[in-house]
Amino acid sequence: MKLYRNILVLGTVAIGFVGCLKDNTAVLNPDNTTNVIEFANTANLTSPTTSKYPLLSVNVLMQANGTLNAVVNYTGAFTAPEDITVTVGDADPAVLAAYNTQNKTTYLALPTANYTLPQKTVVIPKGGRRVVFPINLINSDQVYGKNYVLALAIKSASSGIISGNFNNMLYLLSGINKLDGIYELHFKFGTNDRGYDIFPVSWYYSDVQLVTASGVASTMRNLNAGTSITTAVHAAVTAGLPSNIPAFIPLLTYDPVTFKITAVANNTVGTKTAILNPAVTDSRFDPATGNVYASFILKEAGKADMIIYDTLFLKSPR
Repeated sequence: MKLYRNILVLGTVAIGFVGCLKDNTAVLNPDNTTNVIEFANTANLTSPTTSKYPLLSVNVLMQANGTLNAVVNYTGAFTAPEDITVTVGDADPAVLAAYNTQNKTTYLALPTANYTLPQKTVVIPKGGRRVVFPINLINSDQVYGKNYVLALAIKSASSGIISGNFNNMLYLLSGINKLDGIYELHFKFGTNDRGYDIFPVSWYYSDVQLVTASGVASTMRNLNAGTSITTAVHAAVTAGLPSNIPAFIPLLTYDPVTFKITAVANNTVGTKTAILNPAVTDSRFDPATGNVYASFILKEAGKADMIIYDTLFLKSPR
């Protein structure tokens, strides 16, 4: 009798659960959710999950004038039922101050002399989901290493609900030069006494990066070699097997007018140095393709000079 009573209770509970699920289909069905108007949350969101305000880290090409595109989204299950006019402007200065206080950061507001908002409104078209809001950047070469933040806010919308989480967006601007990017490295070594193979190699093991070190110089990274800060980033092949040149981080400097590579150095502590190969006069950055061509000579006490020919094929921005 006791067993029967327990089975009856469990059956009643199960029916209750079914009833609960049935009653809450409006919550579980995404088609019954409400869209909101907000700034797009892209892959470079770097603010902590606990942060009241979101922050995006954005790479900005260092040049006299440029454009940063913010994106306003109609987020949810549906497309816009009508044209929606959205007004965007500068966020209240208290937003950035609150972000710094909560996250123990010291970001600075981008000076008004370094940007303009060419328009105050954008329209999410009927049947659409997003629209670009352009910002004109002025002398963006001045943002390198400054921790400048541009703070924007959605002020109003002609219809719909404005998000309570992404109605403000902070854009942390990182200045980058023209070499900055992700590349596929092809290389060839000259005759050497280091045991490195001398036939041309497409470095299949991982992509390399050129990371902005100044307005006109970028340092090489090879995430396969370790972390982003490493002492062996240039790929090599020894007896047919992948390896790296120890204690060698190429630093490439270029002329922003002619795009020629003007210098190569070793960007880490050690006995190795590097100079441009004087026999090759067309080491350069190609603005049409984004590719980089560099030939240089690796020097080290007790070793013969070794020529390196690098071709870096641009794959994507970093």
